[in-house]
Amino acid sequence: MEILVRVDAYPDISLGHLNRCLNLGYSLEEHGHNVTFLSYNDSATQAILSKTHFEYKLIPFKINDKQSKHDELSQLKTLSGSIDLLLVDSYNVDKDYFDFLNKYFPVIGYLDDLGLDFDVDLVINPSCKVKETDYKAKNVLCGMQYVILGEEYRAGRAKVFNTNKRSILVTMGGIDHYDLSTRVIPILEEISLDIEVNIVIGPYYENTKLIKTAVKKSRLTIKIFENTTNLAPIILESDIALTAGGFTVYELAAMSTPSVGLALWENQYNNIECLSNQDALIPLYYSQGPDFDQDLTKALSKLINDDKLLIDMSEKARNAIDGNGANRVSQEIIKRYE
Repeated sequence: MEILVRVDAYPDISLGHLNRCLNLGYSLEEHGHNVTFLSYNDSATQAILSKTHFEYKLIPFKINDKQSKHDELSQLKTLSGSIDLLLVDSYNVDKDYFDFLNKYFPVIGYLDDLGLDFDVDLVINPSCKVKETDYKAKNVLCGMQYVILGEEYRAGRAKVFNTNKRSILVTMGGIDHYDLSTRVIPILEEISLDIEVNIVIGPYYENTKLIKTAVKKSRLTIKIFENTTNLAPIILESDIALTAGGFTVYELAAMSTPSVGLALWENQYNNIECLSNQDALIPLYYSQGPDFDQDLTKALSKLINDDKLLIDMSEKARNAIDGNGANRVSQEIIKRYE
């Protein structure tokens, strides 16, 4: 099949949508299909897509943006003649958007996180909080067995945890709105100086200088990772993690990594709740109040100092996310539409 993926990444929405579409694209390609990406012309998006072998086209129009909706839809109409399946991954869609696309594309799939119900043929939502009857689509793939991860997450973690000296991964995804990467450094110093810290700086971070200044002043051993497109090797260097509640919580779970998961935005609540319900992470919900740093200190102290919790959470995380979701989605697409 010829498959077109319509997905964007830019500072306001970060990289989660693009990353999972790339992972699904690799899996679909393994099954013999051609995958092309159509995305907004963002510098980080171009840097990521240029390192893949996928065909891609960058356009100056964001998905369903009011200012350029007509131009974007014209681009999609032009491409539709050679496409068997269109996959759309965005929150910024509505009924009119899909009504237009249904005129030109034979099959449309929508990757959803928020329970948005549109006239499409296929819905993929990995949340534990939805069921097939929540959607009007004929085919619905829902539940955490359909979490879309890269091939490297299928095998999981073989390394034994270091119980003598903890190493912690700190990642806030594509952007660190609240400068938590900086704020957590003195918190970790307070808990223990015997901690190694791996900080990932995303492509849209506006606080890079603040982080690097804090690292220089810190008494901890800290490594900084920039311009990384694959988190898996850094996850495997780390025993535990502090992470924003987006796509990365599933990557960490598949790698059996006990985590404190921060729900920074409403669209991350389901990710955090689904995994915390299975004791696969410690949930925390960001607030601007003065108590948040105290709550973060308690959660990290619990994770760092409790060996039994670390081992139990590691097993439950991998049980919740086995890393095979992309392959399952690809097989269902092939079965239903090839």
